[in-house]
Amino acid sequence: MNKNFTKEDIIKKHETNVKSAFTAVTLAGILGIIYVVRYFITGNFDFHFSLSVPEMMLKLGHGGTVAPPVSYGVTAVFFILYLLVAVLCLKNTKFLKAGLALYIFDFICLVFFIFFLFRQSADSFSTDIFIEVILHLFVILFLSVGVYSDNKLKKIK
Repeated sequence: MNKNFTKEDIIKKHETNVKSAFTAVTLAGILGIIYVVRYFITGNFDFHFSLSVPEMMLKLGHGGTVAPPVSYGVTAVFFILYLLVAVLCLKNTKFLKAGLALYIFDFICLVFFIFFLFRQSADSFSTDIFIEVILHLFVILFLSVGVYSDNKLKKIK
């Protein structure tokens, strides 16, 4: 196997990694929107792929821990921020770092939410939440590789 890659091969690889990062940010946002819309249509939480901040806020609002208008407001603000960062990522790759930071924040909220649920009651804790942990880790991986490749592209070009 020949490991002598040309400069064009290396550039193509890094460009593909950056596009994958854009796709991960976009897909995570779309799945998060589907989760919220589905909640308002069906009234249940039986969809396991979401951004954790909106999920956490909707569940807290639904359970009475937080007033529903507050939970809806925080969800809306988070989505506006997320969509803004996603659009900026598409316009300029330097915003991939902001996308990564926002998604890491969302992951930290997910971990906090898992511990919050577990401490409240073992009955309300579902192992299905680990599907979301794995999905979050994959998106963080794609974003990290995209940020790394974007930095490499800037040095190459």
